[in-house]
Amino acid sequence: MEDPTLADLRAENQRLRTEIARLERDATEAQRAVEDRLKLATALENIYRAVPDLFFQIRVDGTITNYLASPASPLYVPPEVFLGKRMQDVVPPDVGALTVEALAEATGPAGKARMEYSLEIGGAVEWFEARLIRTSADEMIIVVRNISEQRRAREAVLRLNRELEARVHERTVALELAAAESAALQQQVIEAQRATLQALSTPLVPIARHVVAVPLIGDVDADRAGRLLEAILDGVQARRAAFVLLDVTGVPRVDTVAARALADVARAVKLLGAELVLTGIGPDVARTLVDLGADFGGARTLPSLEHGIAYAMQAAPQTRRP
Repeated sequence: MEDPTLADLRAENQRLRTEIARLERDATEAQRAVEDRLKLATALENIYRAVPDLFFQIRVDGTITNYLASPASPLYVPPEVFLGKRMQDVVPPDVGALTVEALAEATGPAGKARMEYSLEIGGAVEWFEARLIRTSADEMIIVVRNISEQRRAREAVLRLNRELEARVHERTVALELAAAESAALQQQVIEAQRATLQALSTPLVPIARHVVAVPLIGDVDADRAGRLLEAILDGVQARRAAFVLLDVTGVPRVDTVAARALADVARAVKLLGAELVLTGIGPDVARTLVDLGADFGGARTLPSLEHGIAYAMQAAPQTRRP
């Protein structure tokens, strides 16, 4: 029979072997885990260095503890200047004030913040966007991206929009001035033609090509009605008029003879292929014409000779007599 002491020693030895084997397995797994983490850290660092963004690890008070940057990403100051310093103390005062505000926001419930700022690097102004993300109770990371190209493109678009708006405004003002000048010139022409008509004693006055006017002044009796009809018909035929403006502003009253004369003129002008436009009919004359049942064959009536001239001048280009 084996000695009990020897048996205990063998059992203890076996237990120790088993424990050593377990510790060796744990150590191997731990070593493998460390190697995997190192590989992952190396891969992440390579990725970080490959992208143009800057990465800063900071404390909640702004102290910079670490950074990652690609060779193509210029730094505002060398690492030996900013490592261990508060970020707000390294950058210019205006950017430092923005940094303090962003730190306060990121330490709040949101846990993140964003700021946009500019720095002069290498003699040129560069624009940056920084995003702060809190990773623990006392640490944050800051991802900084250069947005100078986007900023310049945006400013170029805004500048182009302002230039286009200015050009549109100038064009609008020019068109408005041109329209006002055209209206004023047209009014001057109408006034001048009206003054000419009033000054002339002839019964038929040419206004423009295919447009004649007949200003009547005084009473219209039978003899004058006959001469008026003859003069208008001759003038329409001779001038190949398309519009006859018969202005009765100067006729104080009408009777049956005058009403019949006006109606005869309207029908005769229509038969010659021209359009008669009656202008300047006052309230008393209009009332008398209605009472007498005068028929002008659908002739157009307008308030004044000025309106008649404007109407004929506008319609004449579309209505040409051969």
